[in-house]
Amino acid sequence: MSLLRNTTLCLFAYIVGTSIVSTAAQTCVPPPGFVDTPHPPIAATVQLISRTEEIVIGRPIRVVSAAMDKPLNQAIRQSNSLPGVSGDYMLTQGEFGAPGSRHIVCLTDGGGLEEEALEREGTANSGRFRYIVWNYATPKARPIAYGVGEFRTVQIDPARTRVTWTYSFKLKEDVFPGSLGALGRWLFRMGFLDRDYAAMMRGVLNGYKTDAEQRPVGSN
Repeated sequence: MSLLRNTTLCLFAYIVGTSIVSTAAQTCVPPPGFVDTPHPPIAATVQLISRTEEIVIGRPIRVVSAAMDKPLNQAIRQSNSLPGVSGDYMLTQGEFGAPGSRHIVCLTDGGGLEEEALEREGTANSGRFRYIVWNYATPKARPIAYGVGEFRTVQIDPARTRVTWTYSFKLKEDVFPGSLGALGRWLFRMGFLDRDYAAMMRGVLNGYKTDAEQRPVGSN
């Protein structure tokens, strides 16, 4: 499960409309009338706006994976510019992480989003997890149609593991700034993705690094 729960980090996207969740305190439930629908088709890479962050952690992959396997509300904290995660609600059987599993992620601003695991693979020395996020209901996500995230972990030597996190957004073409085409995508990158969202991504990765490096090498 390592980079699954958190990943939805996983993202996870903090931005749009009023399509999904009402939350109260620590409760995360679907809103009245919620209908689960298939995730949107994923556009070609050229139509997406992407950001990649990576970090090297001084522990083997088994320790890093264990450190990353934490509830989302412990991995994604509220900041001055973005909400954090308050909880989640499974829409499919079992835990989130297996391809096809879906859940609602509730945010600390009272909004939420829907997330589905797309691909998951791993060996003793590497791992990959890809997911899609849509149905955003939080003010900053208004221009976003959906986001696609991917975590890759690679043990680069017996004592170090590299974690790479890529997040890609598809903007709504009828809402500013997506309505401006290439210019709008550039504005979104400069004004949000490379600033507030990049800071959130780095904060999550640094949290994993701190947690992992506090654990003994032989732990799991």
